[in-house]
Amino acid sequence: MKSICLLFVLLCFASTTWAQEEKVIINDTELTTSQIKDLEKYYGAKPLPGSYWYDKTSGLYGVIGYASFGFMLPNHDFGRLKQNASNGNTNVIVNGRELPQNEWLVWSYVLGYYIQPGNYWFDHLGNAGYVGNPIPTVNLYLAAQQNGYSGQGSGGNFWSTRFSAGNYDRGNTRGYVSVPGHGPVGYGF
Repeated sequence: MKSICLLFVLLCFASTTWAQEEKVIINDTELTTSQIKDLEKYYGAKPLPGSYWYDKTSGLYGVIGYASFGFMLPNHDFGRLKQNASNGNTNVIVNGRELPQNEWLVWSYVLGYYIQPGNYWFDHLGNAGYVGNPIPTVNLYLAAQQNGYSGQGSGGNFWSTRFSAGNYDRGNTRGYVSVPGHGPVGYGF
């Protein structure tokens, strides 16, 4: 009888855990079946279960606790973006989210100068400026073109998919792979 009770408890726990793992949560809001179907229609793929953040002004998104991973269409209604969504540590706030250092470095590289601490806005067209001033001070997409930013790291063998990115040197003796939710892993250093 004890083993049957134990088995029942384990099955209940496993089914609860499985149900939680199947949820898609964006900005602390669990998506409804209808929202998931809409995303599948827009993007041609069903979102993976997990906990994400989303910036409705720019369309940037990422895994909770990590830097941005890519762009979606702007203006989805997934609740309010929290300042600590990416565990930022730079005092550079973009659309209410504090950038983590690795993302701040990429944005600074794209612009060609270090972004100073402050509160900024960034829209889906690449325009950015200071909160409180509607006039853009820069367009990140144009800055990337002007500064020759191609998305390639120093190894010159940058690669990217919807699920991960990486880079390696000419002989593939040093490099890294970065997977959102798990972080980067380097080799050969």
